[in-house]
Formats: sequence, structure tokens, C-alpha cells
Amino acid sequence: MSPRQSNIIFYTFLSFVATAIIIDKAAPDFFGDIAKSKEELLLKEALNKGNHNQALTYYQFLVEERISDGNEIDTKTAIMYEDMAKSYALLGNKGEAKNHYLKSLNIKKQLVKNNLYAFSNTYYQLGVLAEEEQQTDQALMYFEKALFEILGDTTETEEEEGGYTSTILKSQIKHAKLNNESTIAIFKKLAAMHIIKKEYAIAKTYYEKALTASKLVFGEDDNKTLEIMGLMNQLNEKNG
Repeated sequence: MSPRQSNIIFYTFLSFVATAIIIDKAAPDFFGDIAKSKEELLLKEALNKGNHNQALTYYQFLVEERISDGNEIDTKTAIMYEDMAKSYALLGNKGEAKNHYLKSLNIKKQLVKNNLYAFSNTYYQLGVLAEEEQQTDQALMYFEKALFEILGDTTETEEEEGGYTSTILKSQIKHAKLNNESTIAIFKKLAAMHIIKKEYAIAKTYYEKALTASKLVFGEDDNKTLEIMGLMNQLNEKNG
């Protein structure tokens, strides 16, 4: 190969790399979209336009395709059901929203590995739907399950393995689980449900947990923290 031919190949390669970088910056979904099916692209377009009825048609096609391919018990299928639930909720069809959250939950329970926060979020969304339907006891049950999926049994005492380092690590994990935005949201919902049931002392405990976590996560002067303080003041006034 002559030097001229080598230069041509080298600069052609550089040109391809430069073009790829430009495309990635200008249209970051381009390369991901290449691997997507026609239905996935149409689904994305429908969602971008806010056309949830159309989106649900494509979701159903994709879910049925996964089931026929033997991929029903799969994380991606669970996510699809959850996304369908969100679309149904936006359309005001709470019955189908609940149905599809439960389908997602059923799949997640059969998976070997699960993201605890994703599991917790499904219970949380079911709780929100029940709350909107004024089904307080059912909402409370779902919010409690959402909290349990993140925190586990906080009264459980396990044998410490690995000595001091393991104890510190577990303490850090527990701290992270207690002090995050998802847990704060659940604490607030649990407090709200107990207020409806006139169980003010329990509600206050959950607001206190939410406030402690919010100060650490968002800061004492953040609007989210101030909102919890306001809710606690309202509770104190109600409780006399």
C-alpha cells in the first residue's frame, strides 16, 4: 500500500469518526434508534406528541411480541407494563392503570434480580391510585409495602459478618435508603393516610422522619423541607 493510499484510508476514517461525533451531539438518539423496530419508533413519536391512545396500541403490539418470543418474564416487559400504566393514568383510566401496574409487579416478583427502588415505585404508584379513589386502607397498604421494599425490616437483627468494615458499610446503606427523595415521598404519603384515619401521633412520626431526611437531602431552607414543616404545623393545629 502506497503512502497516498494510507493517507486516504486514515483521513476517511477520521471523517467517519467526526461525522459520528457530530450526529451524536446533534441527535443523541440516532444510533439507538437505528436498532429500534418500526413500532418502537412509532411509539416514541406518539409519546413525544402526547398521543397516549396511539402509544398504547404500539405498547400492546410490542408486549404481545415479547410474550410470543418467550420474553414475558423479563425486566423490559415489566417496564413496558409500567409505562402503559402511566399512559392509562394520564388518560384517566385508573382501572387499567392499576391493572398494568399489577402486571408489572407480577413479573418483577418472578425475576431473580430486582431494583428495590423500581419495585418500591410500583407499590407507590398503586398507592397513589388508591388514594385518588379514596381507598385509604388500600393506599396505606401499598405505601407501607413501598417503604418496606426500600428499607426492609428495620427491626431485623442479623449477624454481622466481615467485622467493623461490614458494619460501617451496612450503616451507610441504611442511611442512604432512609435519606433519599423516594423515601421522603413515601413518608409524606403515609403521614397523609394516617391523618385521614385520625391517627395523628403516627402521622407526626412519619412527618418527622420525612423532615429529618429532607434536611439532609435538600437542605433546611429548601422549599421541599419548608413544605414538610408547613404540613407538620397544620397537623399540630389539627391535633390541638
